[in-house]
Amino acid sequence: MARHILNIKSLGEKASWLLVQQALGMPEPKLQTDFMAQRVALLMFSQHSLPERLCVSAAVRQMGGNVVYEGSRGSWRNEMNDYQEQLLPVFSYYIDCMYMYGMPVGGWDMEASCLRFPLINAGSPDAHPAHALADIACMLRNSRYLDGVTCGWLGCVNGTLHSLMAATAWFPISLRIAVPSRVDPAPLKEAAERYGSRITIVENVEEAVRGVNYVFAGCRSGLTDEERESWQVTPELLAKAAHDAHLMLSASPIAAIRVDDSILASKASLLVQQAEYRLRVHKRMLHWVFLDNESGI
Repeated sequence: MARHILNIKSLGEKASWLLVQQALGMPEPKLQTDFMAQRVALLMFSQHSLPERLCVSAAVRQMGGNVVYEGSRGSWRNEMNDYQEQLLPVFSYYIDCMYMYGMPVGGWDMEASCLRFPLINAGSPDAHPAHALADIACMLRNSRYLDGVTCGWLGCVNGTLHSLMAATAWFPISLRIAVPSRVDPAPLKEAAERYGSRITIVENVEEAVRGVNYVFAGCRSGLTDEERESWQVTPELLAKAAHDAHLMLSASPIAAIRVDDSILASKASLLVQQAEYRLRVHKRMLHWVFLDNESGI
């Protein structure tokens, strides 16, 4: 049976740690290899995202593979919904793996599907495993150890937040979350209770960043006009975090909580490093889904 990567929970603790450690161990993120030679990856994006398309395409091409891209235009989403059981076996004659972006994966039963090629979630509303693992690798690079590391999340709920919450079951980080007034925090609190890990839902941005090591600027789509003024990462707000705190973006700059330009241009910003480690993680994911399961991971 083919391996798949849909979310952190299905990936499991051993594989999650393995991918992070392998990403950290890569000597050169843009290393050219022939691992994907003669392999074709299909990118099926139900929403447009240049950063995700660019990252996935770069990973496949730098490993010697080929990419076929299908964007949000056309009727393929309806075809996939209505004829998934019939279409996916047909795809196996043409492609070697498939990336999905923008489609919820929570209800997918991959064991029942019996797919002969790997399916990788490149980002969905309910999970973004590559982003979460890449950001954890960034934390390990900068903090060396995760014990005692606290993260503050500001903004709306997206797949990265869901995956970071799930990752607290495997990685010893604490997560403090502040969401806008329009967002119902009840599902997050229920999820935090299920994980039984170090997740706290707080009332405001000041409480979310107080003393934290990493500040995550999430998306701002659900902010009210009043909150758009107050929900910004300014030097004054960042000063409430730990003295050596870092900023991490969890949405594209145009869609994220506004961050002061002076912070983005400072050493506190890990924006470039995040891009590097997302490339690293996607390459390690390709190795993991194609290599034989010799160690039982």
